[in-house]
Amino acid sequence: MALLDLTNYVLDNLIILFLVINSILILITIIFISPRKVTSIYIWLAAFLILPLIFVLIFYIFFGRDYRRQKMFKSKGVKDAKVVELLRQQRKTLAFTSESYESTLHENVQMARMLLNTNHSFVTMDNQVRYINDGDEFFQAMFEEISKAKRFVHMEMYIIRNDELGKKLVHELAAKAKAGVEVKLLYDAVGCHKLPRKFFNELRDAGGKTAEFFPSWIRAINTRINNRNHRKLLVADGETSICSGFNVGIEYTGRGPLGPWRDDAVVIRGGAAIALEARFIQDWNFAAKDDIMITPYLSEAVGQGKSPVQIVSGGPDTEQNPIEQHYLKMISSAKKKIYIQTPYFVPDEPIMAALQMAARSGVEVHLMIPCKPDHPFVFWISTFNAASLLKSGAYVHEFKPGFIHAKVCVIDDMVASVGSANFDVRSFELNFETNVIIYDAEVAQAIGKKYLKDVAEHSEQLTLESYAARGKWIKFKEGISRLYTPIA
Repeated sequence: MALLDLTNYVLDNLIILFLVINSILILITIIFISPRKVTSIYIWLAAFLILPLIFVLIFYIFFGRDYRRQKMFKSKGVKDAKVVELLRQQRKTLAFTSESYESTLHENVQMARMLLNTNHSFVTMDNQVRYINDGDEFFQAMFEEISKAKRFVHMEMYIIRNDELGKKLVHELAAKAKAGVEVKLLYDAVGCHKLPRKFFNELRDAGGKTAEFFPSWIRAINTRINNRNHRKLLVADGETSICSGFNVGIEYTGRGPLGPWRDDAVVIRGGAAIALEARFIQDWNFAAKDDIMITPYLSEAVGQGKSPVQIVSGGPDTEQNPIEQHYLKMISSAKKKIYIQTPYFVPDEPIMAALQMAARSGVEVHLMIPCKPDHPFVFWISTFNAASLLKSGAYVHEFKPGFIHAKVCVIDDMVASVGSANFDVRSFELNFETNVIIYDAEVAQAIGKKYLKDVAEHSEQLTLESYAARGKWIKFKEGISRLYTPIA
């Protein structure tokens, strides 16, 4: 009996020692190695002092590790640079070098230069842009572009559901592969973790190729949950491309549990398709451990449009947080009005301060968020943050029919941003995102009109009075949810 007690005592102390040593190593990483904000460091320190060590360690494994400086991204950067250089050499007209760009973009030329210098974001001038904010219209356009493809279809998606739309996508892609069209599909391991293992067999059997982004040995447990490929792209023949917030699933048509669904997408014909193709190749090479280059996918066709377009991408493999920077530059450049639609409004201090300054300077700042949650934790902090803008004179609108998943920013009816990036810290620093910036007043005005239609027909304005009347339980949930912001 004494021997058993001694054994248990030793094991218990070994476990405690193991937890303490790992906690010390993690704290050293958080404080001295990982490039975190001071508020985040304080939160982690408090967690280790107050909460059980085993709980904090598990939380850190899934949500706390910072992959931004790992060697894998350094090697990815080398490959990515090769793609960019080939694009620069073979399509020099994409580069931001001509004086005509300055005369075309006017006061927005500084943002274009910034993104070119920090993100290799080439400006293309020959684009036709179609904006979509309805699910049925989006899926019709997506399947039309797939059906018209003659050389290749390259697609990148965060979520694909095991429903009629997901199955139709696989079937349509398989049909193109059987017809001799090159098909590559890149999907995210966490976003698609509910799919059966055989879900893509039809596509693979037809000759199409698939790759999984950051997979895990155990499908239900993925320690890289903080760094997901949240991009939603499609490129067909190097001539047409789609960049969107839409995933593939029935709920994105408004037939899910959250009801009517507002989302966004742009269908682009012109040079921007090659810029998005470069983005796809960079991601494909990383996930598939491949080494394809962009040269075979260049198109000889010249775009017939006149819309200047710039592609901006961000993630833990970038140093300058280009997604946040382009939002920040847009907000600070606005002189008359700003329209923002986002499902999650959890910005960091620079974005919040810029919006408050804009509103206090007389710029009309309009923010639209959902009135119902898909993630309650984020919903309450979004509402709290949105309400804090009201004191600065901003307008906050709650979309009432269903859910907003759109990621839209429009300034002065002159420039618009549409894509996958939310106004939250995850999109700024943790996830892999891509947005399209359109320097075209006609397109920006069309997007602005749809925004104002949602304001007039589908939204209810949040006021300081209505917000102050919320119950104590809601105040408690908001207070707890606020702790979410600095953890990243």
